[in-house]
Amino acid sequence: MGRPGRAVPPGRTARAGERRSTDVAGSTTVPGAGTARVARAGAALRRTTALGAGGRPTGAQLALTVAWLGGMYWTAAVRTGTWEAPDTALLTAVVGAWAPLLLRTWRPVLALVGTLAAETTILVYLPVATEVAQVTGGMGAYQPAPLATMLAVATLAGRVPARVGWTAGLVAGTWLGSIGYLTNSRSWYLADLVVFYVVVTAAAAGVWRSGRRERARRLAAEREERTQRAVLDERLRIARELHDVLAHNLTLVNAQAGVARYLMRTDPVAAERALGDIAQHTGRAIDELRSTIGLLRRRDEDDDPASDPNASLAPVPGFGALDDLVAGLASVGVQVDLTRTGTPVPLAQHADLAAYRIAQEALTNASKHAAGSVVQVAVGWTSAGLRLRVTNPLPPAGHPAAPGTGNGLIGMHERAAAAGGTLRAGPGPGDLFEVVAVLPADLSPATPTTPARTTGDQTA
Repeated sequence: MGRPGRAVPPGRTARAGERRSTDVAGSTTVPGAGTARVARAGAALRRTTALGAGGRPTGAQLALTVAWLGGMYWTAAVRTGTWEAPDTALLTAVVGAWAPLLLRTWRPVLALVGTLAAETTILVYLPVATEVAQVTGGMGAYQPAPLATMLAVATLAGRVPARVGWTAGLVAGTWLGSIGYLTNSRSWYLADLVVFYVVVTAAAAGVWRSGRRERARRLAAEREERTQRAVLDERLRIARELHDVLAHNLTLVNAQAGVARYLMRTDPVAAERALGDIAQHTGRAIDELRSTIGLLRRRDEDDDPASDPNASLAPVPGFGALDDLVAGLASVGVQVDLTRTGTPVPLAQHADLAAYRIAQEALTNASKHAAGSVVQVAVGWTSAGLRLRVTNPLPPAGHPAAPGTGNGLIGMHERAAAAGGTLRAGPGPGDLFEVVAVLPADLSPATPTTPARTTGDQTA
């Protein structure tokens, strides 16, 4: 068991850097000073090893390199009892083994090649060097292992594909182990095997670190993609809601304004009724717009609608308001023939709203593209749900098409799919344009019957 931490006094939260823990008695504690010292040491090491601008070594790192070389020769003098001047050739090789590491995050391939060349020189020269030179060379390059090559291989393997990293580690380890064996004219000692394995292990560490970075990069990219997709979906949802709320009412208002202007001089009473209808439809549009904005502001279904003072108290429209849609079109002179068959069944909340919006958009399009024609609306109920069919005559050949963006048709398809239904819109038999939507019934346990849901596309 580790040393128990210091208990956090009542009323005080853990300070920054302190991690709470709970012992078996349930008392809350924070780790002791040992953990903080380790954290400070790790932070100091990261600051020391971090390179400067452009990946170049800092002045502190250069100073540490010089201090390391000086300490190495001081250790050699203590072990041999002599302050004999170091061998110049070996000194150059030792410096050459460690100096390239200053480039390892800047030019990793160059650092590995330079380190291998210098350590090869050390291995070849050590058998004929003096005692001081041997001690110094060993301290600098091979005690307890080829540290310079290990660092160079690990850095390179962490910056290249895994296959290249493994190849670099195997080649470097085999090279140094073989040179050590050949230059000493002896059997393959354990030390030479250690050289091989530690270099390959360093390559493995670099490959593992590279894999972690790559996985982290992919996860970050996926999170960014999901965020952008969510933002785009939300923008499309808001655009669809606003289009459905405003397009129908504004179309009716535009038509009634034209009627009122025409009747202003010839029939003031009828013109006044048209202006009253305009006020009614604009008021309805404002109410629906407020209700929609209130729904969009709610983050989830558990939010209280009363928490938004700007939200309208008007209920969300459903398919039961179809008669109001038909009456609104009749007020601007659009003839609608509405037929119903079957017994109505409850629709799920999303399907009910989708049916209303689909009927609203289909009737709006019919009033724009088939002005003066009779619009047929057929509502068919079955135990499986609702089948809605809206048809209107196609415009005559050569007749200019009414302006439109096609967003309404896209929105109808999206609404039907989101509610678990299907929708087809396009030319039908008899020179008609038809919109056919099939939406499922509410299959919750509260529904008396639970028939199998139909998924096939139905045509007229």
